[in-house]
Amino acid sequence: MENDKREAVAYDFVHPGHKLNSQWPVLDLISERIANELGAALTERLQIPIRGSAQVTTRSKYSQCVLTLGKTGTVHEISLLPLTGEAWFCMDISVVSSIVNSYFGGTAELVPVEQPRKLSRTESRVLQHITEATVRAITAGWSTISSVNTLLVGQVDVERLANVAQEQIMVTSSMTLSVGDVDLPCQVVYPYEMLSPISSQLQKEKTTPVVKQDEQFGRAMQRELLNCELEIRGVLAESHITLGKLLELKSGDFIALRDVQTVSFLTQNMPLFDARVGNSKGKVSASVSRWHLPVSS
Repeated sequence: MENDKREAVAYDFVHPGHKLNSQWPVLDLISERIANELGAALTERLQIPIRGSAQVTTRSKYSQCVLTLGKTGTVHEISLLPLTGEAWFCMDISVVSSIVNSYFGGTAELVPVEQPRKLSRTESRVLQHITEATVRAITAGWSTISSVNTLLVGQVDVERLANVAQEQIMVTSSMTLSVGDVDLPCQVVYPYEMLSPISSQLQKEKTTPVVKQDEQFGRAMQRELLNCELEIRGVLAESHITLGKLLELKSGDFIALRDVQTVSFLTQNMPLFDARVGNSKGKVSASVSRWHLPVSS
């Protein structure tokens, strides 16, 4: 048996890159909403059916993350204020070309591009539509836990990113834009330092307890309330008289009353409605002109 001369390799067990993805389950929900919003926005803008979906977020070292972008990837930096740092929206040139072909009635076939090339004017215009839709989708996706001001910083060259030596961890939310039977990949990449301050919010989704309403009881309660009797009162007319004239009154004397057209009716000193008072079939009647009941929101 040959001797194994391989040396031991140091392993950092507390490195954030080794933490389980299950620690931030809310980030997966955010990514799914971003993908759905992006697909819906592109469908509306480009008038072609595009469905967005998201995969489980992954973590990797900076160098590994940049390596997965390839030489033909496009990267746009996006800020999510008040979070610090910039996220990346990454999409390969071949994906842009595929969406352009579909936009002009062709097939969304994904043809790999071997070498970096300059985008055509049409491809640049479509890529601009995609990035603008992404900014709005990120804002909508993050609104589930926080209000962020999403701004497009600008495009950055992949080669320049590769020449930067950084030890930070990148969190990648991979998404798929499905055009027909073709799946087109793209990613939103966050620096770990951007998300770590809100780690507690990403661990547990905010939930509002749902109170189940008993509709049958509600209808029965409404019927019973509508059958309740109310004692209402209203002052039909008022007049002023001195005590001396009051003592002079005899049987058959009349007290002149002012002609009041609108009367307020109350129940237990609570105003209910105003009404115009008149005669109907020889009886004093009131026609409701204004309710004082609180307006339901």
